[in-house]
Amino acid sequence: MPATKFILLQLLLTGLFSSCHSVTEHSATDSVPRVSYARLDLKKDTTLFMPPREIGVMDDSDLSESSGLAPSHRNPGYLWTEEDSGNSNQIQLIRPDGSIVARFYVDGAENRDWEDIAVGPGPVPGETYIYLADIGDNQLRYPEKIIYRFPEPTIAGQKFPFVGHVTHPDTIRLQLPNGPQNAEAILVDPITKDLFILSKGDRTELYRATFPQSLTQPTMMTPLLLLPFENVTAGAISTDGQYLLIRMYAQLFYYTRQSGETIPDALKRAPRLVPLGKEAQGEAVSWSLDGTAYYTGTEKTFLTAQSIYVYQRKK
Repeated sequence: MPATKFILLQLLLTGLFSSCHSVTEHSATDSVPRVSYARLDLKKDTTLFMPPREIGVMDDSDLSESSGLAPSHRNPGYLWTEEDSGNSNQIQLIRPDGSIVARFYVDGAENRDWEDIAVGPGPVPGETYIYLADIGDNQLRYPEKIIYRFPEPTIAGQKFPFVGHVTHPDTIRLQLPNGPQNAEAILVDPITKDLFILSKGDRTELYRATFPQSLTQPTMMTPLLLLPFENVTAGAISTDGQYLLIRMYAQLFYYTRQSGETIPDALKRAPRLVPLGKEAQGEAVSWSLDGTAYYTGTEKTFLTAQSIYVYQRKK
C-alpha cells in the first residue's frame, strides 16, 4: 500500500480518494473474462444493514497502521488485526472497541507489506488457522506473494495484555502469471479452503490457489475474473461461506453466494453497494463471527483516528 504520507499528499493534490493509485501493470493475458456489470451502475442499498456506528478507536501508540481485520474463532468476540510495511512481525488481538488484548510475534516471518488477514480452515480438520497476507507490492518488486498460515492462538487463561509467539508458521509462496502486482485483499473459502487474491490498481483481477497449497515450491495462481473495481483494499467472507464483502477506500460491495456455488460464480453477479463510513484511509473489513454484522477500520492519518465501525444486519 502507499505510505501514509504519499496517500495524504495525493489527497491534498486531487481531493479524491479514488484517485490514489499505486503502480499498476496490466495483465499480459487479456483473455480473463470480465463480469457483465459496471461499478458506476450500482446503486446504494440501505435495506440490508444499519448505518455505520463507531464503536471504538484503536490505540495509536501501539497500533497505528491497521491494515486488516478478521473475527477470531477460538476467542469469540475479539478481532485479529495486523500492520503493514514498516512495522514488526506481530499480529494483535483486539476488542471491538479497539483496545489490545494480546500480541503474537510470528517467528520467522518477515513483514515486507502485510496487507490483509483472514481466519479459516486448513490442513487439519476441525482446526482454525490464521492466514497472514504479505501481498503488498507498490513498486512491483516481489516475484512472489507470501501467505503465512498457522493455527489460531488462544488467550484462554491468560492475563491481559498478553504477549506470545507463533512458531514454525507454514509459508505458502504464490506467483501471478503476469508477474508482480500490488494487492491488499485475500479471501479464504471456508468450504473449499481455496485461497484468493484480489489485485489492487486501476482494475481488479481475481486469482485462485486451490487447496492444498504447496509448502515446498511456489504455486502459480490461476486468473479467474476481471472485476470493475479500482484500488481494492480488503475482502472478507463469512464463516459459513455464504456472504462476501469487497471494499475500496470509499465503497463496499456485498455478494450472496448460493448453495453449491463457487466464489467466482458468486462474483459474476452484480453486488449490492452497502453502507460504509467516511474513513480517511479505509483498509479493513471483517464479518462478525456469526455473520450478523460487519466491521470496517481505517489507518490513522494526521487528521483522523483509527476508528472501528460496526454495521448490524437488519432483521
